[in-house]
Amino acid sequence: MSCVSSNICYLCCSDTSACDECDIELAFLVDASTKSNANWQHVLNFVNSYAASFTINQTCVRVAVIRYAASADAPIALISHSSISSLQTHVSLLTVFNVATSNLATALQLLQSQVFQASVVRSGAKKVAVIVADELTCTAAITTEATSVRNSGVLIVGVGVTANVNTACLSQVAPSNRYVQAADYSDLGSRVSQTVQFVCTTPAPGPGPGPGPGPGPSPGKYIVH
Repeated sequence: MSCVSSNICYLCCSDTSACDECDIELAFLVDASTKSNANWQHVLNFVNSYAASFTINQTCVRVAVIRYAASADAPIALISHSSISSLQTHVSLLTVFNVATSNLATALQLLQSQVFQASVVRSGAKKVAVIVADELTCTAAITTEATSVRNSGVLIVGVGVTANVNTACLSQVAPSNRYVQAADYSDLGSRVSQTVQFVCTTPAPGPGPGPGPGPGPSPGKYIVH
């Protein structure tokens, strides 16, 4: 099956050699600290809609989900699901942690040590981390871990929800304007296509502290009021 070029990735193929966008390891890092059921459902709907923008199988785009609060876990691994329907079913079953504390650094650490471990990631695949945060203020640990993740060749996309997310911090975690900020949870659905474009129009960064992505389309940030 061949792929059709698109700037929002509603494409892909069963033959990974036919399309660059078929070879993606996609991880969602979602803030699962205490929040209402309705707000949590908006977060899960965002993850499911975002994943549905790609062809999900073990030879095209693989998806993992990390939940974080004071600590982090990875209930969905890259090898867990080979279809969008199976993935969406299990994403919909995820629950929040019963704690109010939120520490993104723990999720970034788990991303490198477990989810994007060298023995797990497919050789040559683009690694993408989509962070969905509703509480974020940068600490030395968060900025250090984010820099380490980017230097390992991971493209970070940031999605801030509510004014509890410090925009300056979000821009440090996901630089080059690869972030959006929604005023509330109900706005998340309208942010899907914008943030998918960040993945499709930006080359994966190379490992190490060398130059960032080369020239090309660079969508600006979006703040929803």
